[in-house]
Amino acid sequence: MYLAGDLEEQFKAKVEAKLVDSGENLVVLIPDGSGVFYHTDISENRLACTNAVQTYIDLVHAGGRGEEAAEAVIQQRLKPAWSRDKE
Repeated sequence: MYLAGDLEEQFKAKVEAKLVDSGENLVVLIPDGSGVFYHTDISENRLACTNAVQTYIDLVHAGGRGEEAAEAVIQQRLKPAWSRDKE
């Protein structure tokens, strides 16, 4: 999960987050810049998501099953969007 640095304390209080040595169930990344938030996908009744391209890039570099998930983003989100753009 990406989080803007200025929201860290507010987020930690809201979700009652605490640091642990192992077995984490939430990983929060605070990016150096705001590029990951470019064209954020915002919908009602859910958390904002990174743009599908950003999500794809992150998954490709994640290791494990990240490449499989990245392929799903290509097939389910990016290719349909590219097809709509051609019309």
